[in-house]
Amino acid sequence: MNSQAVQTAALGVALALAPVTAHTADVWDPAKPMPVTGPNLLPNGDFEKGETTPDGWQTIDGLTSFWVADEDPARGKVIKFDTAVLQSQAYEWWAQIVQGASPKDAPAKIPSTDPNQYDTLAAFDGAWFFSEFIPVEPGKQYWLALDAKGGEMMCWLLGYKDKYPTSFGDDEPAFLGYLRKKAGYDSKQRGFKKIPFKRNWKGQVKAGGSNAWRTYSRREKPFSPTKNTPSVRYVRVLILPYWPPGEYYVDHVRLFVYHKLQEEH
Repeated sequence: MNSQAVQTAALGVALALAPVTAHTADVWDPAKPMPVTGPNLLPNGDFEKGETTPDGWQTIDGLTSFWVADEDPARGKVIKFDTAVLQSQAYEWWAQIVQGASPKDAPAKIPSTDPNQYDTLAAFDGAWFFSEFIPVEPGKQYWLALDAKGGEMMCWLLGYKDKYPTSFGDDEPAFLGYLRKKAGYDSKQRGFKKIPFKRNWKGQVKAGGSNAWRTYSRREKPFSPTKNTPSVRYVRVLILPYWPPGEYYVDHVRLFVYHKLQEEH
C-alpha cells in the first residue's frame, strides 16, 4: 500500500472513530410525527432543482456521484453513489473536476482487480457529497433526517465558524494533499504543514441498510452544534457512503429546528 493510500485509510478510520455527537440511526416510523418546527433549512434537499448538478450542493462528478431519476417516478430525482471506484481513478478525475471539468465528461469506471476491492473508495475516502452552508442560531437544536436505499452510510452535520467560498473536496484533507503533491509540493521540505479540517464541530447519523427506501433520523437525540462549540455559526450536511463497495441512494435530506413533542414531556 503506498503512502497516499495509508494516509487516506488513516483519515477514514480517524473520521469514523473520532469522538462525535453520534447516535445509531433509527428507521423512522411514518405514523410518528417528526419533532420539528418550520421549513426545511436545507435548500433543495429533495434534489429536484438544478441543471447538470443539483442546486445547493457540491457538483456531482459523474464517476462516484450521479444525479438520476429514481425508478419510482413519484420520487423524482435522487443522488446515486458508487463506492466501487478505484481510489486512484477517483482522485485523478476529482482533480479535473476542481479545474472545472464537467461531470458529463466523466471517464468509464475501471474495474478493480483486487478480489477484496481494498483499492476502491469504499476502503478509503468513501464517496463524499457536501451541501452548501446553512446558518444556525446559538442555543437551538436541530433535527436531521434523510431517505436512503442501499448499504449503510454515514451522514454528518458539520459545524463551521465562518462561511467561505467552497470548491470540490475543500474540506477533505487527504484529497487536498493529493492536489498539493500533484502541484509539486514536497511534503519532506521544511515548513511542511498538514492540511487540517476546516470544520470545528461534527455530529453523525447513520442511514441505509435496506434495498428499499426508508427514512432515517436520530430519533432520540437532536443535534446541538453550538452547545459546546459556541463559535459554530454555519453547518453543512455531508453524505458519506463507504463500505461495502457498491451503489447507494439518497433523497429528501431535511434539516429542521427541533421541537420537543408533547409525549416527550
